[in-house]
Amino acid sequence: MINYSIVMRSVNANLLEINQAKSRINQAKQEGKNPDQKDLDIVKTEKQNAFAISQYTDVMTIEKFAKHITSHGSVYSRADISAILYMAVDCMREMLLEGKKIRLGDLGDFSVLLGSQGAESADKFTAQNINQVKVQWEPGKEFKNLLDDADTSNKLAFENVSEKKKLKFKSNNNV
Repeated sequence: MINYSIVMRSVNANLLEINQAKSRINQAKQEGKNPDQKDLDIVKTEKQNAFAISQYTDVMTIEKFAKHITSHGSVYSRADISAILYMAVDCMREMLLEGKKIRLGDLGDFSVLLGSQGAESADKFTAQNINQVKVQWEPGKEFKNLLDDADTSNKLAFENVSEKKKLKFKSNNNV
């Protein structure tokens, strides 16, 4: 079961303009001034649609995941599987830092993704402009589209937990 909550998101083509108008309205209010009517009118044009965001029910640590793997009839112990997973993490990190792409079959590909500060030209760009090194995962065949699998096998179900979260939140506030 995949849980989800519903969030409202703006879908306007002129979202930047709307957000700038909101900012000017807030600034005017902080300064004790009346907001410009044009800004108020622009904000009124904002259209929002409902979208789903996933909510996880548990965090699977390496130990929990190893225990789960052993429950599928593995000949290896939980400790063996944990050790292999920890070693895989260490080796993947090592290989990524060497600039290698790691292809793990149906699990997918892992590679490095860089973030950088822009430079005026290629000549002025140096390694000092690089400010982020992240791991990028490209899903393999088994992970490409879980929704397709759900449609063909009925293995996947969805539950809206938005109201449950609100009820839980309210009950915690009333204590």
